Amino acid sequence: MAPISVASVLLFLLPGSASAASATVCTSTLPPGTYHSIIVPAGQTCDLGVGPVHVRAGVRVGAGATFSLGFELGPNTGTISGGIRATNASQVLVHNARINGGVSVQGGAGPTACTDPIPHVCFTDFEDNTINGGATINGYNGVFLGFIRNHVNGAVAITNNMVFDEIDIGTNTVHGSLSCAGNNPLENTGGSPGPTPDTVTGRNTCNEVS
Repeated sequence: MAPISVASVLLFLLPGSASAASATVCTSTLPPGTYHSIIVPAGQTCDLGVGPVHVRAGVRVGAGATFSLGFELGPNTGTISGGIRATNASQVLVHNARINGGVSVQGGAGPTACTDPIPHVCFTDFEDNTINGGATINGYNGVFLGFIRNHVNGAVAITNNMVFDEIDIGTNTVHGSLSCAGNNPLENTGGSPGPTPDTVTGRNTCNEVS
């Protein structure tokens, strides 16, 4: 299905934040290019491949939805300005991108509901990104959660997440604090996300276990 622009969807999800006519509602794939903003509606999947893409006014991911950029580890997958905001999304997968405006993943959904990229496995993973504005991942409930080899300008909080497999946090450079609390299982900052511990200029409360 081709991407469409729907004014009413944007006004509902992004009140006052962007021009309604310029939002791209993504329900399948998007080619490389420049987009004003991207909305992934509830229950839909948006795959941007390995880009490169340039998003000027942010990405918003709805309940039960999947957003993917650079999952195949393509270099320089693009720039997302305006940040990434996901509420009860099934999956948010971003590798090798620059994200200006920070990351917020709140809640999230069901370990077996996903079909892509791995059938019956839902996971959220940020790897090898530059993130300006900090990152919060709170209350995610999937199979796996990863935050690995990111360079972050701002505070990072990974809290109250419950996953079936692992919560991997490692080899990040954080100019700010790195906070972990209430995660089950305890976050793994050892061999799997390695090879080195996180470098944090502020307080680090994440467990150094492997």
